[in-house]
Amino acid sequence: MTSIVKPYLLRASLLAGLAILMGVALSILVYLSTEQVRHNAIDLVNNRIPVLTSVNQIIADLSEQERIIYEYYRSQDSQSFLENFAKNKASFTLHNIAISEQKALSEQASLIIKKQKRIEYLSNEFHQAMQLNDDNWDHLRDLLTEIAGVRTDLLPTLHRVEKTTQNEVDQAHAATLTQMEITHWTVVVYGIAIVLLGGVVSWYIKQFILTNAKNTRFALFPNRNPNPILSINNLGEISFYNPACLVLLESVDLNEKDINKLLPDNFIALRKEISSNDCTSMTTEQPLKDRILQVSINWLPEVDSYDLHIVDITERKLAEQKVKHIAFYVQETNLPNQYKLNNDLDDLITKKIIFSLGVFEIKSFNKLVTALGGDTANEIVCVFSQLVINNLAQGVSLYQLNESQFSLVCLRSVSSHSLQELTRSIIMLSERPVVTNCGEFFIEIDFGYGIFPEHGDTRNSLLKNVHTALVMAANDEHNSFSLFSPEFSDEIHKSTSLIDSLRNAVALNELFLVYQPQLDLTNNRVLGIETLVRWRHQDSIVSPADFIPLAEQSGLIVPIGKWILNQACLFAKKLVDLGHSELVIAVNVSPRQFSHPKFCQSVINALEESKLPAKNLELEITEGVFMHNEEHTLAVLHRLKSLGIQMSIDDFGTGYSSLSYLKRFPVDKLKIDQSFIMDCHNNHEDRAIINTIVALGKNLGLSLIAEGVEEHSHVEFLKSIGCDEIQGYWYSRPLEENDLVEFIAKQLV
Repeated sequence: MTSIVKPYLLRASLLAGLAILMGVALSILVYLSTEQVRHNAIDLVNNRIPVLTSVNQIIADLSEQERIIYEYYRSQDSQSFLENFAKNKASFTLHNIAISEQKALSEQASLIIKKQKRIEYLSNEFHQAMQLNDDNWDHLRDLLTEIAGVRTDLLPTLHRVEKTTQNEVDQAHAATLTQMEITHWTVVVYGIAIVLLGGVVSWYIKQFILTNAKNTRFALFPNRNPNPILSINNLGEISFYNPACLVLLESVDLNEKDINKLLPDNFIALRKEISSNDCTSMTTEQPLKDRILQVSINWLPEVDSYDLHIVDITERKLAEQKVKHIAFYVQETNLPNQYKLNNDLDDLITKKIIFSLGVFEIKSFNKLVTALGGDTANEIVCVFSQLVINNLAQGVSLYQLNESQFSLVCLRSVSSHSLQELTRSIIMLSERPVVTNCGEFFIEIDFGYGIFPEHGDTRNSLLKNVHTALVMAANDEHNSFSLFSPEFSDEIHKSTSLIDSLRNAVALNELFLVYQPQLDLTNNRVLGIETLVRWRHQDSIVSPADFIPLAEQSGLIVPIGKWILNQACLFAKKLVDLGHSELVIAVNVSPRQFSHPKFCQSVINALEESKLPAKNLELEITEGVFMHNEEHTLAVLHRLKSLGIQMSIDDFGTGYSSLSYLKRFPVDKLKIDQSFIMDCHNNHEDRAIINTIVALGKNLGLSLIAEGVEEHSHVEFLKSIGCDEIQGYWYSRPLEENDLVEFIAKQLV
């Protein structure tokens, strides 16, 4: 505080001292000036003005003497003459004394006295002559003339004295005025300077008062501050602490004697660090029982002491922990989430620790949500995740990535065998019913694994490869475990690349259709043709087995299927126009295409645009269509049937096991899957299945067609059991449009 106030006080004191000195100097100057004026005034009053007055009076006295003498000459009154002359002489003598006292006028005074004596002598002689009764008027006139001459001779001297004295009076008067002018301006200048200095001194005094008031307020700040504040001197001793320190100590059942516990445990080391780093402040945290304190250490070099400002941040720390928990943990299961997994993976990778990373996923979780509701599905996840945690081996950590996906970080299980054992232990848990408040449920799980650094030396690459392994496990119907292999990436890359290329296949005219004739075994003629799609990509033909599943998976099957339907209808109309009015063209419809809301309208549009009669169109659907929303499927089938379109079930016997749909759904034909046909000439079981399917179809009034017929023995067997139609390479391979038209024409001939 002193260092802040001192500059203002020092400057104010210096300026006040200067003002005092200027005041003293002004007083001295004024005194000297007034003394000079007083001296001039005294000189004028005592010397110059009396001399000037005396000279004027002497001149008057001389004139008066001459008048008295002339009056005496006229009146001859001697008594009056003597009295008046005596008075005049006394006046003259008195006035001459003032001149005689001036040393500078001693010569003139002597001359005046001399002339006066001469006048007195002549006057006396004149008086004596007047006393005589002689007729002496001429002598009297001569005496009068001589007296006038003496007076006249004396006048120049008196005028010189008068002039000299008048000049001295004027000079003294001018000097007095000049001195008074100098004194006046000196007083004005000094007065202004003193006023200015007074203003500056007042400003500094004001600043001093304000600063002092501010410092007083600052001095009260520590005492009134609700946060604890301590001051530590250069010896490390507590020199001050405010009341808030005692309040904090009392809140944790401590007292004033425990004041040192508010200091950081490593305070000495922190002081050294502040000194060595040439900084003035530092912040640290200090535990105090169940509290967490934030201590700000501020070094004050002016007083060589430390101020410690303490804030209780316990609630903030708890809030931060809560926010951190929310950010890094799934609230429902209390499992670490994807962000926590990312951080932990980064730490392990940075430390170059070998570990394995696994991701497992609950199959068909969306179906669980749809069937049971979100709350029940989440409870299943919570219960199952707790079962997994309770049974995990040491060194294995569980994370939850989303609602149905979890991750495993294994620090010990880094071989394929140990990962398979870990997988089996979790699968065993999933094979038991998951008991919840909503009932008991079963779940299925797929697992994908990768090992660091073998399957990825960065977090992103490792996670990508592990998810690739999970995709491969999900695609494998017979194995839920998959350890990443580089071939997986190649396969995924190939699939992704094909999907990207497939998106532009229609626009680039890379897709084209071929048609495989269907033979009526009874009449030995072509009754129908099946539409098959082919893809010519980069000068090679991509197998439908490669791109059709990708189209189904990516959703491209919908626009591709629509294109196939439109092209097939246009070609069928061409065949009808060529005279094959009874020929039926069959078009395969995928489950995803069939479930599309605008599927029926797309069929109607294809028929209208091609002007193909509905009876010439047959739609082949697989048994998988019946697995999703049977009521919707039934409504679509009835609408299509109402248009006159024929319906057939493709790959019959390989899909949906329930036969109830044969009774409920309006289908016209069953297509026996080629997997039963290809080896039926050697396999008794295949023949039995085919025989059963044919019998079933006949009993239900359905037509039957066998696909994949490649042997003559197949044809003979199928004829023998009453199969209606066949399709396969034995009769004809798939043909392009022109070849098919030519093929049908030859068959008719």
